[in-house]
Order: sequence, then C-alpha cells, then structure tokens
Amino acid sequence: MKRALLIPILVAVAVLGGMADSKAQTAQPDGVLARHTMDGTVTKVDAKRGWVDVKTSEGSMKLHFPPAALDDVKVGDSVTVELGMTPMPSGTDNTSKTK
Repeated sequence: MKRALLIPILVAVAVLGGMADSKAQTAQPDGVLARHTMDGTVTKVDAKRGWVDVKTSEGSMKLHFPPAALDDVKVGDSVTVELGMTPMPSGTDNTSKTK
C-alpha cells in the first residue's frame, strides 16, 4: 500500500557578493527566495540514522531528518518533497565541516 507523505525541506543558501550582482533575487514575504515541489518514491530508509533516499522524475535525492520523523516511512512510499531556498543571515559562517 502506498501512502502520501509530505516531506518539507528548507535549504539555506548563502548570498555572497558574487552571487548578488545583477541577478539579485527578491524574497517573498516569508523570506523564501524560491520553492520547488517534486513527487517521488522512497527507495531506501535508514531510520536509525535519519536518512531517506527518494527517486523522482527529476533525479534521486538523499535527505536527512531527525530519526523519529522516519519511524513510519517505508520503502515504496509515495512522497512529496518540498524544497525552499532562503538566504543565510549576513555574517553567518557557511562552511560545512565534513568528517
């Protein structure tokens, strides 16, 4: 049995000097610069670590959530992924530290 699951994701993006030149984007009233929605199917779930893989017509994604959020998510579930892009506050360190 397939069921719909709504997975909202907020992606923070740094607006650097070079990115904010002639193509400056105007944020919507809620501060979001852009939104995108895709329907897909769950292909893999690691609920202990909080990872879920989703295949959409636009490609595959590996997404991370708090582990408890994936308790009822199963391989084969139909999901909707909503992406939003917001600027990071100026002065925010946007470097990611990887292991």
